[in-house]
Amino acid sequence: MTLSKKSKILIISVLSALLVGTIFFFVLRGHHRHDDGNSRKTEVEDNRQVRKEVNSIADTLVVRVLRYDHDLFAMDRTRIPEELHRLTAKYPRFIDSTAWKDPRYIRQIADFLNDPYIQEIHRDVEDAFPNLDTAEEKLKGALSIYKYYFPDAQLPVFYGVVAGIDPSAPFVLYVDNEIIINLDWYLGRDYKYYKDYRIPQYIREECNRKYMALDCFRRAMAYRHLPPKTPVTLLDYMIEEGKIVYFTELMFPNTPVEDVIGYSDEKFAWAQKYQADVWNYLIENDLLFSKDEEPIRRLVQEAPFSNPFKNSPGRIGAFIGWRIIVNYMEKHPEISLNQLMQETDSRAILDKSGYKPLK
Repeated sequence: MTLSKKSKILIISVLSALLVGTIFFFVLRGHHRHDDGNSRKTEVEDNRQVRKEVNSIADTLVVRVLRYDHDLFAMDRTRIPEELHRLTAKYPRFIDSTAWKDPRYIRQIADFLNDPYIQEIHRDVEDAFPNLDTAEEKLKGALSIYKYYFPDAQLPVFYGVVAGIDPSAPFVLYVDNEIIINLDWYLGRDYKYYKDYRIPQYIREECNRKYMALDCFRRAMAYRHLPPKTPVTLLDYMIEEGKIVYFTELMFPNTPVEDVIGYSDEKFAWAQKYQADVWNYLIENDLLFSKDEEPIRRLVQEAPFSNPFKNSPGRIGAFIGWRIIVNYMEKHPEISLNQLMQETDSRAILDKSGYKPLK
């Protein structure tokens, strides 16, 4: 039977559509696998009952970042003692109840508020963050999931501050169930004062507003659930970092794990591709159980790359620690998030994870 030209075109169109659909399916499936393979991360979205519980929790939450920076710079500077007295009840973390009577403290506040450099940074923060609606919405979503996993946990109080870009100051500080966000660390990697202070490029890449809510968990909340045991070996540090990434990843199921770790797409791809080489290096050089600070520093702490892997991202040990944790939790679905965080035997986690990356 001879097909008409119109019929041939129709058949070709159908076949093309099927081919595109098939490719699209496998691309999506491949991308999901690329994400991390962490099934618990998708539990909130995929399990209807879990989603219902999390939504119910969210309905009860009101999450606000108290803007100490706003209120401090809005003070009447001709009446600083009275203004400090007024703000004491709202900000006891920052203003002692008797501070308004202390001439030295009043003078320090006046000097801070009148410093042209501080004033400029404050204006830049005001321009960048007239409100923190986006961060608050992300925090609310994450805290809803957090309360699902830790129903008895007390939620923290959040504060926004302008500290003046002190290179020794953390992005986020966790103290007594209060989280202090240094807003001047989120002004973008090209912000002029980061360059003036010669903040390294690999640190400036983290000065992105998209990390603000994430930082409240990976730099603060995660630590409240880690056991009071100081890591000793390189493996201990890797597992601890892996727990932090895994914990944060669960709280932000719609956030790419690259952002949770703090990697660009390129850095994440390198880590995925060469993790077997890094792992073999650790084994061949007997580094896993080393207590030497030097390999811990160059493989786990913030750095432009993980020495001796010249083209690698920093903190490659944290990436491998996270992969070990993912494998461990996939193989042991009976283990709760709290049990994972409290487990102190790093070697047992490694052995039970079955982690053996292939080239």
